[in-house]
Amino acid sequence: MRTLNDYFIMGGNMTAIQTADNESPVCVIPDRGILKAVWINCHTVIDATTTFDIMKNGSDTSVDATLADATADETGVELSLGGTIQLEAGDAINLKSNGEQSASTTADLTYIIRR
Repeated sequence: MRTLNDYFIMGGNMTAIQTADNESPVCVIPDRGILKAVWINCHTVIDATTTFDIMKNGSDTSVDATLADATADETGVELSLGGTIQLEAGDAINLKSNGEQSASTTADLTYIIRR
């Protein structure tokens, strides 16, 4: 039996998270597992709770990732996931903003996968 371990995938820079339907770069999953967490580093202060749809292979998974308000500039935080997503090798994942943030900002993403 293989031990559980986590691996990290840099999700790239998501521009204009304040714009509804704006998407992050797509990341291809190298090994199957469960999406354990998404970390985000915003490049400005977050003034409102912001949700993102988690997309898998171009379709909405119906699982949201939530960024709480009052997040400081250049502070990495873990998004709250609203469910579990199973991933297979070769799946493509990314986030799509629901646009609740009013301040213009970009953010760097990191996905944590447990296999």
